[in-house]
Amino acid sequence: MSDRRTIHRFLLLRMAVAALVVGAGALIIQVTSEGFPVSPLYVTLVVIAATGGIGAAAMHAGAPARAVVWGLIGADLLVEAVLVHYSGGVSSQFSLVYALTIVAAAFLEAMPGGMATAAAASACYVLYGTAESAGWIVPPARDQLVVPPHRFGVLDVYMHVALFFLVGTVGGYLSRRIRDKGRALESAENELKQLRVDTDYILNNMSSGIVVVDTNRRVITINPAACEILSLRRDDVLTRPLEAVLGDGAASLRRELLDALATGRDVHRHEVTVESADGRRVPLGLSTSIMRDAGGRLRGVIAVFQDLTEVKEMRERVRRADRLAAVGELSAGIAHELRNPLASISGSIELLAGELELEGEHRRLMELILRESDRLDRIISEFLDFARLRHPSRRPVDLGACLEEVLVLLRNNARAEGVDVVLERRGEVGPVRVDDEQMRQVFTNLAVNACEAMEGRGRLEVTLEADGDDGVRIVFRDTGPGVVAPQRERLFEPFFTTKEGGTGLGLAIAGRIVAAHGGTIDVRNVDGGGAEFVIRLPVGRIETVRDTGTVAAGVGAGVDA
Repeated sequence: MSDRRTIHRFLLLRMAVAALVVGAGALIIQVTSEGFPVSPLYVTLVVIAATGGIGAAAMHAGAPARAVVWGLIGADLLVEAVLVHYSGGVSSQFSLVYALTIVAAAFLEAMPGGMATAAAASACYVLYGTAESAGWIVPPARDQLVVPPHRFGVLDVYMHVALFFLVGTVGGYLSRRIRDKGRALESAENELKQLRVDTDYILNNMSSGIVVVDTNRRVITINPAACEILSLRRDDVLTRPLEAVLGDGAASLRRELLDALATGRDVHRHEVTVESADGRRVPLGLSTSIMRDAGGRLRGVIAVFQDLTEVKEMRERVRRADRLAAVGELSAGIAHELRNPLASISGSIELLAGELELEGEHRRLMELILRESDRLDRIISEFLDFARLRHPSRRPVDLGACLEEVLVLLRNNARAEGVDVVLERRGEVGPVRVDDEQMRQVFTNLAVNACEAMEGRGRLEVTLEADGDDGVRIVFRDTGPGVVAPQRERLFEPFFTTKEGGTGLGLAIAGRIVAAHGGTIDVRNVDGGGAEFVIRLPVGRIETVRDTGTVAAGVGAGVDA
């Protein structure tokens, strides 16, 4: 059984065919028999339109589609019988219009519908011919018929019935083939649609970027990961030339794609660097594959690439850890070899300074020796602290209270004089399992460094907040000059310092402590000036403690913490 949409199309086609048949009949009558009335033909057209309208209304009202179809077929057979009667009876040229209804029935109801309608049309024709031959029915205006009357016989019955059943058989067969092909086509379309959905789902959920370029250098496919990596919008990329899509920032990627198109060769595991919209240089791991059709002709190139930023950062962390481990292995021996002679030298100098009465330049030199000996001892002590960093002794610690106490101590530090410090606790931050002493060392180091960077004038904002469901975030933000890019990459290396007289071990120790707690520490410059150190630590499963508000401290001008 056909669907309702097919039936509605049939109603429209039925009306169009009826108009053509009736119009052709009227034209023939006007040309060949001017006296024959054509009004019955127009009435027939109106009846067909009316029955079609009734069928459409019934469909809209929810009537069964099969009942509507058979009702229309019966109405058409009746109308065709009337048309045959008014156009000359069995000798009418319109006696073959039954075939139209048979074809329609075969199309709508397949072979059974075509054969049943052929039988009904044959019955109508035979019954009418019999009645006309017996004189029970007389066609109107016999003297003005288009075709002269002839005697109804077996040949007429045979020709018409055979034709009707042939039309029903062929129509039913073609209808079945059309339906089978339609189902096969629909199945293929569904499979193709599903394949496209699956392909789009895979492309849209891949973490690697994918760009497909055809032989005309136009981008035909790009997935969300590629748009994110290259800072592009998909709607602004598709079907556009590659040169217009990948500008100067991605010139290296563009060259790789164009070279692949020109040479027809694949490239695997190649590394290029592009520049994002915010000016950040992004390393990419790139592979290109040539796309060919079944005949081997070049169709385009596929580029698959990944953002290697995290990989490179991880490699750098591993290299840094290896360097730190090597330093740690050497530190014990170096400290042992230096500290004992240094203690002897320092003690001897102190004895000489107490026994000798030195004046002028000699006294200043003696004081310089003592001062530098103390400084050297302090460097060795810090070096030992870095090399022999003990394993954290973890317990639940309220980091907010810890930070408050660090700020109170910072008030008495001369290097923090004139600096305003604000501590803000955002949201609910629970206790964290850390080593309290080591965390205080980290906080003190970052706070003092920030005050020194601002040269005793500025503002230090310290923020404590939750970092998702399983972490905590501590931010030290100052208003100093910031940190230039080459220095940012080496800040946490041992013995690297930008301060005159610094040992370069403070931040290195802080970085090792945070790493030993399973956390990270990063630094970046803040828009408008200043630097921002961000510490992220994991949180244990401890009951949450509510926020106690914001503590503001004016270091050097009285701290209320």
